[in-house]
Amino acid sequence: MLALAYASTGLLLALRQQHLIYRPAPELSMQPDAPDFNLPYEEVWIPIAGSQERLHGWWIPAPTPQENFAVLPEEPTNILTSPKVMLYLYGVGRNMGDYNYLARVSAFRQLGFSVLVFDYRGYGLSEGDFPNESQVYQDSQAAWNYLQDVRQIPPEQIVIYGESLGGAIALDLANQHPEAGGLIIQSSFTTMAEAIAHRRLLQLFPIDWLLTERFDSLSNVRSLQVPVLFLHGSDDSVVPPEMSQRLYDAAPEPKQLFLIPGADHVRIYQPGEQSYLKAIQRFVESLP
Repeated sequence: MLALAYASTGLLLALRQQHLIYRPAPELSMQPDAPDFNLPYEEVWIPIAGSQERLHGWWIPAPTPQENFAVLPEEPTNILTSPKVMLYLYGVGRNMGDYNYLARVSAFRQLGFSVLVFDYRGYGLSEGDFPNESQVYQDSQAAWNYLQDVRQIPPEQIVIYGESLGGAIALDLANQHPEAGGLIIQSSFTTMAEAIAHRRLLQLFPIDWLLTERFDSLSNVRSLQVPVLFLHGSDDSVVPPEMSQRLYDAAPEPKQLFLIPGADHVRIYQPGEQSYLKAIQRFVESLP
């Protein structure tokens, strides 16, 4: 009976791993103009090359010089000396209407960025089937194409920001586009296999043999040609901060690492000098 249970669980992991990794939600719980954020936005639909499907996204323009706001008091505001766009790739949970993701978007805008955030296929209102690794890579490429072809954004003005699983997607996109202005990877992992093996119960199974969703950032980061900042909470209960340290060690220069004291996986904001916004400010100021 134990052998049968073990084999059945292993089969489940092999055949249903996408449903264990991705956790999409179809309904948007918040819009950018919700009272907590009050962000101006434009709803956009992003075509995918070679597909009839489209991605649903939000374009949030940078604040105007006359606009007076500070969502997070005593934090950097309007730090940019030239226009830049943050292409935001969130993690595996829910969709872009999640409160925590919108809080991140609001913080980017406070720094002076315009922001493009979108839902992967299978998430939110985006069209298409349940996601997989190759598909989310295609989705990020579609968002990049939208910025260049529709918004006419020069590549050096685009900073790619990937959170958690989005960090692996962002890294793949940055490797496809070494002309990008910069890359920020937050709360992400070395490989999907190691992230899964970090959960003790799953250590009983041959994850390397069963896994098809590889997301091998540790290998991919070695060929990176874009300046990169790694952010990670010191108390991350989902992905050990040591994984960002290993990614940093493997990445070529120029690179920066900022471990946020007391921060967890998603809720990474800490006020004062431990603020990840100040780390982003230092990183942006170091870009060519």
